[in-house]
Amino acid sequence: MDCNEVCELLPACADDELGAAESLRLEQHLAQCAACSAELGRLRALRTAVREGATYHRASPALRARIAAALPAAGVPAGGEASRPRWLEWFAWRPAVNAGLAALTLASMAFGLTLFMLQDSPQDAMAREVVSSHVRALIADHAVDVASTDRHTVKPWFNGRLDYAPPVHDMAAEGFPLVGGRLDYIHGQRVAVLVYRRNQHPIDVFVLRGAGTRRAAPDLDGALTRQGYQIAYWQAGGMDYWAVTDASAADLQRFGKAWRMAGGSTQ
Repeated sequence: MDCNEVCELLPACADDELGAAESLRLEQHLAQCAACSAELGRLRALRTAVREGATYHRASPALRARIAAALPAAGVPAGGEASRPRWLEWFAWRPAVNAGLAALTLASMAFGLTLFMLQDSPQDAMAREVVSSHVRALIADHAVDVASTDRHTVKPWFNGRLDYAPPVHDMAAEGFPLVGGRLDYIHGQRVAVLVYRRNQHPIDVFVLRGAGTRRAAPDLDGALTRQGYQIAYWQAGGMDYWAVTDASAADLQRFGKAWRMAGGSTQ
């Protein structure tokens, strides 16, 4: 279970609505992930604050009378006395019941607002995915499926494994030798990952089929930083590119310029 899955389960966990199996898997992840544990703590604190700090008000008799007068008259029985509309039974409930319903409504609104605020932007979600893939490859010691410094070996390897052909550039002369490539699954699609190196620092370049429209995103001269990793994004030739590395921001900027010089992209 990774952080992406956990984010979807945290609200249910905060409300004690998870099944036994999911709770066990979630507990195992939380024991090793401080960020997800902190997020669960924030959700539970919000739940407690809503329950304990909300102010409740019961409709006054005058308000109930105005509402009743504004509604169509109910049918009059044989005795001549109008029957009481059933909806008025709402106001006959005990104050504790009305307060509980008000609390439930307020909690639902607060919960929905919290979920909306916790949603990642598409840019942040993608940055998190490429960092996770980069780290997984390092942990598993499986950075490449095809190991070669020859772009004419790496590029044809993707034939038949993808429905597009990723560009591969030789940038060893600029200090970024090609290491190889691998397949990964990012953003709901199978993608090519080209692996370069700067001294002892790997640089993963994720090549995705573009969405067809340009999006606001950081360019190579203004890289993002996530979890200590430098990330850059650009678009070219109908492709989206995401580069991630633990090298310096300056190295990533130089890599981007070298890629452009090799014909990889222009912003």
